[in-house]
Amino acid sequence: MKLLSLIFLLFFLTKQIFSNEVEVIELHESKSLDQMVLDQFNNTNINEDQNTETIEAENTLEVSNEDNLVKENNIAQDSFWKPISPADINNYLKNAEELNSKILKKEFSSFIDNLNLDLNIDENRKIYFLITEYFYRIGNLSKAYNLTSKISIENNEKADFYTMINFNYLLSTFQLEKVCNLKNNISSEIKLKNYLIEKIDIFCLILNENFSEAELINSILIETESNLDNYFQELYVTLINKNNDQNDFKEEFDQSINKDLIFLYSAMLRISDLPLSREFLKVDSKNLAIPIILNRATPIELRIQAANESYTNNNISIESLAALYQSVDFNSEQLNNPKETIKTYTNKIEILMAYYFQLINIQIFPSERLEALISFWDFAKLNNLEEIAYSLSYKIIQSVEISAENLKFSPDIATSYIYNKNYDKALSWIEFYENSNGSDENITYVRILLSLYSAKELNSIVEIIINNYDNFESNNQAKNEELIFILLNILNGTNDIKLNEDFGKIYDERPMPSLFITNNLNKAIEDDNYQQFLIYSIISLNNKEWSEIHPDHLNLILVGYLNFNYSELVKEIVLEIFKNYKIL
Repeated sequence: MKLLSLIFLLFFLTKQIFSNEVEVIELHESKSLDQMVLDQFNNTNINEDQNTETIEAENTLEVSNEDNLVKENNIAQDSFWKPISPADINNYLKNAEELNSKILKKEFSSFIDNLNLDLNIDENRKIYFLITEYFYRIGNLSKAYNLTSKISIENNEKADFYTMINFNYLLSTFQLEKVCNLKNNISSEIKLKNYLIEKIDIFCLILNENFSEAELINSILIETESNLDNYFQELYVTLINKNNDQNDFKEEFDQSINKDLIFLYSAMLRISDLPLSREFLKVDSKNLAIPIILNRATPIELRIQAANESYTNNNISIESLAALYQSVDFNSEQLNNPKETIKTYTNKIEILMAYYFQLINIQIFPSERLEALISFWDFAKLNNLEEIAYSLSYKIIQSVEISAENLKFSPDIATSYIYNKNYDKALSWIEFYENSNGSDENITYVRILLSLYSAKELNSIVEIIINNYDNFESNNQAKNEELIFILLNILNGTNDIKLNEDFGKIYDERPMPSLFITNNLNKAIEDDNYQQFLIYSIISLNNKEWSEIHPDHLNLILVGYLNFNYSELVKEIVLEIFKNYKIL
């Protein structure tokens, strides 16, 4: 049987993912991580929020789609672009690549992803290309592939680019049969940089065990390529020589290599049972996350690190993350001796997260299981991974009953429900605790947290923060006071709170946007042009944290979005700002 056929037969065979019984996440045992990737991409209607009660076991899917937060407006979404040249549009997009706000990134991505462009018009095809290229540059290869799939690239002036996107997405998700079929069916006029097509051709020949032909084409490649791709040649030798010792592979990865080749490298490494390294992440940390997660030869801590980041960025599902956590191989002695095992893995955060997660599932008695769960949460909090821990443990927490023996855990359990957006359950645990123990510092904080996340109105959020400001720890009191001052001015129109006198600080080190950007933001508000305001606000915030922007800049941003009656969006932004300021 040919090697390629064997690979895809094994790909679809039933395989046990968990070594222990899993109550936390109910994964279908026949699904591999690879299959989750494909399932998720094909399900275009999946909800981005993976923490609600609507998550079902069959939704074990990988790459999530972003919700469209762009509301209907009386201005057509593509109207902003019509009078602007593609060159200027490219400048806008390049100045929006490093946006740190997840809320506005989602808003902006939804806006440009849903443009209604007539691709029979030359200028519109250029815009479509720039948008697709933008998603590729920011590390959203699946979105770029999705856009490519919606158009016919035949006779398209950017056919080379779209073909490269197709190849790299299929390589990154390890759909090698489709890679080879695409290679066999593309036009001879398609020419990709760095001899990508020729290298894929060689790779496919090796997969089909056509070694003689692969040797011939590779010989031609060596003679043709002016700067020999030594990394590819090392991988080629490893693949073509069945008796080759993998330990002889020389991993000398050049970080300056064109990133368009790294997806081919990742597939070749996986076929060779060779690991992906951290050097790959330095080239393209976002797009290489999925290949790293799926490469079983890669060190598990690096795979978990990539998976944690991917889940936080809404690129993989909680089911996939749970599958990876469960795949870490701990023996019975390690699982039965937590203190020694935890000491052994000191400073290995990813391994310990998986260990704590698995430790929960081997507990026989409910009380011991709950204590293991609390330990998992405590460790996650110390390493800023609590949202991941709460999501992973959601199934378990639903089985915990409100009872006297669980009373002391009520604040933690309620917090877990809040992060999983089950506010009714959170309230039940809070009220149970208060009825038994009264109100103390721990439960007060959790109740405030519940009020904030369940609030439906922006005014309610600000009122909650003001009324409970003293209950929050603050490492930067002056900036936090400024934030509250700004919010009161915007939302109430009047402000009884006065800023403290501080003549020790005459100038603010936080920069304001340029006069050009500021004027365009003000003009967009004046003209009631949401598209223009969105674009320039994104540019003004590029590569900045909320806590780093000038108070007047923040004021302008919030006033602008409120002006367009986007109170729901502003509410999410305010919560994000509070987190960034470390008020929450």
